Amino acid sequence: MAEIKSALEIALERAAALGAGEDDSKRQAQEKGQALARQCLEGDLSGAELAAELSGLGAEASAATVGHLLEALDEGRAGALPALAALCSQGPARQAYEALKLAQAQRAAALEALEAELAGEMSQGLAALGIGGDAARPNPAAHPEYQARCDAALATARAKLKAAGQTLLQALARAE
Repeated sequence: MAEIKSALEIALERAAALGAGEDDSKRQAQEKGQALARQCLEGDLSGAELAAELSGLGAEASAATVGHLLEALDEGRAGALPALAALCSQGPARQAYEALKLAQAQRAAALEALEAELAGEMSQGLAALGIGGDAARPNPAAHPEYQARCDAALATARAKLKAAGQTLLQALARAE
């Protein structure tokens, strides 16, 4: 016997199918945003071109782009900060960007101070062994305690950077 569907069942099936389409479109927008961020970080897109591309896309793509750029900033990638600057031209987003920029500068200063300290320790160790001259340059990243001391020294700066990034995401979401 053939199954007869009520109008309600048909409507529910169509709604479920549309819901899946919305999830797919969100996923595609996120992927597009991440791809644009990667292109900008690789130098294939300028910050202005990135902003122009994102203006035609939805909030999902913008959020994904900014999220990817914030991750790249945390990793120390140079192109992330200028790309974020291009996306934050005015209002609360600009203020949030300035706070992010300050947090990034503090993190960079803390890292530089730590590396100078480690280089000094390594130079003293080399000098104690009788190794010196222009050829003996310490590499702070090769220090046995580099990662542990880096994590400890940068914990506060990373927390500030993360908080500033969240504020920036919220400011950009309100602007759209």
